[in-house]
Amino acid sequence: MINVKYFYKGHEHLKNSIFFLCILCVFCVFFGLSCNNNKNISNHVILTFDDASVDEWFAYRELFDTYNIKATFFISRPHQLSKEQIDKLKQLVADGHEVGCHGMNHVKATEENQYQYIETEIKPALQILSDYGFTVTSFAYPFGVYTPYLDSVLTIYFTFIRNATYNYLDTLISTYPEIYARRANFCITSAMGIDGNYNIFIDNLENAILKAKKTDSYLVLYAHVINESNDDYSVTPQYLEDLFKIMKKHRVGATTCREII
Repeated sequence: MINVKYFYKGHEHLKNSIFFLCILCVFCVFFGLSCNNNKNISNHVILTFDDASVDEWFAYRELFDTYNIKATFFISRPHQLSKEQIDKLKQLVADGHEVGCHGMNHVKATEENQYQYIETEIKPALQILSDYGFTVTSFAYPFGVYTPYLDSVLTIYFTFIRNATYNYLDTLISTYPEIYARRANFCITSAMGIDGNYNIFIDNLENAILKAKKTDSYLVLYAHVINESNDDYSVTPQYLEDLFKIMKKHRVGATTCREII
């Protein structure tokens, strides 16, 4: 007859092994579900910020991280950045964000000789950003103003070129085809402004995001400073978080301009 006490004592290692395997199975199931959840998120938004509000952007770094949102920060007047701001931009790049070019002095493209615009607004800005250690492949026109000629010339310097618009028809922003981008060797697109003064409500954004997901395209958005002021050309952190929650609800992610090329 088997001595039950001896049997269990002698096979204590078996019980421990079974317990370990059970824990391992639970971990694998949880990890597998997490991986599947991540795989089910598809990028259909390009979120961009213009000018040089580096300190304010960096202040809400945790908000971007919490929702795994990647953005492109278009820098104007790069020669005026402080060392601390350059370091903050480098940390944002390390987080997965992108630094783009927004011109040397934030000059409208149509206000200068177009050849001179390249010489005074593009080349110096690119050189300074490169000297800081940034690889720049994306450009956003100051004030959103562009010319077809400059579009064609700027493709020599950039793979992503962005102008800008706003909801001038006071309607659903999903009706503006120019703010939707698709993967290409290079991309020229517009973007919809979402600063507070543009009055783009969250349900309007949600409708536009769903269209991007349905058409397998990228909804391109832009804003400026992030703060609580409610001033023109600013967006509140609560508004951004509401946007990020809508994106999470529909399993939509945001990526940088560079990533869609």
